[in-house]
Amino acid sequence: MDGLNLHRLQIFRTVFEMMSISAAARQMRLSQPTVSRHIAIFEDELSLGLFRNIAGRLEPTWEAQRLYAESGGLFERLGQLENSVESIQRGQQESLRLTASTVLAMTLVPSAVGALYARFPDLEIVVDGGRQKVQLAALRDGSIDMAIGGTQANRPDLRQTVIGEMPLVAVLPRRHPRAREKAFDLAWLAEGGCVMHNPRAPMGRLIIAQLDKRGITPGRQISALNIVFAVGLARAAGLCTVTDRLTAQAMAPDMRLLPLSEPIGLDLATIELANRPERRSTRAFCDELAKAFTRAMSVPLPV
Repeated sequence: MDGLNLHRLQIFRTVFEMMSISAAARQMRLSQPTVSRHIAIFEDELSLGLFRNIAGRLEPTWEAQRLYAESGGLFERLGQLENSVESIQRGQQESLRLTASTVLAMTLVPSAVGALYARFPDLEIVVDGGRQKVQLAALRDGSIDMAIGGTQANRPDLRQTVIGEMPLVAVLPRRHPRAREKAFDLAWLAEGGCVMHNPRAPMGRLIIAQLDKRGITPGRQISALNIVFAVGLARAAGLCTVTDRLTAQAMAPDMRLLPLSEPIGLDLATIELANRPERRSTRAFCDELAKAFTRAMSVPLPV
């Protein structure tokens, strides 16, 4: 016997309980020939006779009685397993703890979490904000399940799923001398003043590397150690700054956003510990985050 056919076992048990092919067929909403055929095939598969027709009455064999008795708890256990699967699908007794940068926690993450909440109605979802250093520490100590932000180079201990590339854009008050340009040249950071980012953070390192590559020295600077602060500082001081497009769209609706003449960008990724098993809910969240990112990137820059 290659394996027990559960459907035929269920038909057998129904026939046994009803002691009638026709009654079993009505109970299971099958035709009588279909039930008879399944019983015949089941007997052939098991190499056992299960029923005898004696004077028009169906009688089970001893083997049938034993099979019925020993299979009694099987469908109850299968029912419990089905309930467990449904519980897993709904996210029961499961939590997903997320930490993202401030802007992501205000823009993409809520959209993705809303869609995830609809798909996993019993999943407990916790969202917090924090810098990359804080995110990695929380991953390691087990206080969060996933971080959302920039990628980490040469980190085999992390499982990183790239959602997409966030292009950098220039953000300028509309009174800025370069506000009427169609694209922003990083060389213009040397003109007058600008707001620069933390040189030890991914965005700050990327911008400085591009400036060093071209031999550009920024002019008088205000330093913003948080990406969100840069936009407000640029607005108040009448200066330009360079930041990712998501931050610019969320924090600077009243300012001029210009693409860079030589495009550069940062990868947006979800980050988990590599030694943790993959979960259905985290994969679903990544899918929803990717959809939210695509929608955000499809919005044209304000003119």
